[in-house]
Amino acid sequence: GFLASVYSWRYMEHEHNIEAYYALLMLFVSGMIGVVLSTNLFLFYIFWELMLIPSYFLIAYWGTGNARIIGFKYFAMTHVGAVSLLAGIAWLNAIYGSVEYDVLSVSVKTFRPELTYIAVLIFIGAAVKMALFPLHTWLPDAHAEAPTPISVLLSGVMIKTGVYALARLLIGLMPSVFSTIAPGIFLISVVTMFWGGLMALVQTDIKRVLAYSSVSQVGYIVFGLSSLMSIGYSGALLHVFTHGLAKSLLFMTAGSIMHVTGERDLRRLGGLFSTMPLTSTAFLVGGLSIAGTPPLAGFFSEWMIFKGGIDANQLIYTFLAILATALTAGYYLRTFMYAFQVGEPKRLSEAPTTMIMTMMILVILISTLAIYVNPVLIIINSSIKA
Repeated sequence: GFLASVYSWRYMEHEHNIEAYYALLMLFVSGMIGVVLSTNLFLFYIFWELMLIPSYFLIAYWGTGNARIIGFKYFAMTHVGAVSLLAGIAWLNAIYGSVEYDVLSVSVKTFRPELTYIAVLIFIGAAVKMALFPLHTWLPDAHAEAPTPISVLLSGVMIKTGVYALARLLIGLMPSVFSTIAPGIFLISVVTMFWGGLMALVQTDIKRVLAYSSVSQVGYIVFGLSSLMSIGYSGALLHVFTHGLAKSLLFMTAGSIMHVTGERDLRRLGGLFSTMPLTSTAFLVGGLSIAGTPPLAGFFSEWMIFKGGIDANQLIYTFLAILATALTAGYYLRTFMYAFQVGEPKRLSEAPTTMIMTMMILVILISTLAIYVNPVLIIINSSIKA
């Protein structure tokens, strides 16, 4: 949130009503923090909706293209998901007489048939927020047309709250019920990987490439969680961090290109490496991390996810997931070549200093995470046991 605010300073300097923009940005960030900190499920839902309302206005009033229509689509789809989540929470309250997480974690031990339906309701709410196929259709438009600092938060942070809901409310509260629906979720996760990757491969808008990439990468995270293996689970949570950092960086590089060139169509870019070397390097680091290139931490998180699939005896799905990484490498290589290599060098300058500074901070964090991946995994494993 802080880096997105700093990045906004120059990126949004010519926009109207900037005070309202920053106020809504802070509300959006507060909602995401509240979701993670909530121990009461109704309070969890309130913060879940608090994320939605300011983010709708940020997309609809400061976005590009058909921002009002896209904002409404985003609001409608994610609100339907929120209602599904609320229905699941209300049903739990009706059965157990409490919405306190600590109480439910003790009460929801004995299997009851209705818990399967509750799990499906909660999963739908989380799946919409994560943009799992086929509930993903709001994401490419919203992430592509939102102001870039908001795209950073939507893709880097907000969709991960869906992962948090899946991990905490389903796997954490009712693991035995989740295990019964896990095979279907495995299939959904693999389809999501391929659909997002294939769509990213054919996009010409740089932000839409990154948006569909987010769809694909969420598939990897859900794949790891669905394995119900400790190594897959840890890998999925590590991938939350690696993808969050790398995708935030990539959206910032896309925003810098748009800010300097006024273009977002890959066919009209090219030759930017010589004139925007820092932005080019930042894009390269982010792309390599998401593609799972060693020694960056994205390699370790993806390897752990695949190992979880193997340990869960989901060999066909794991093989398909590994194949999907070729799509990831393909669309990032294609984007890098179109934007930075192919074409004549243009007489341009680098992005403003504050925008470069935020990107370099993320480059340092991604590089540091590669070195200190073991301490991070220790923290992740401790949180899982807790």
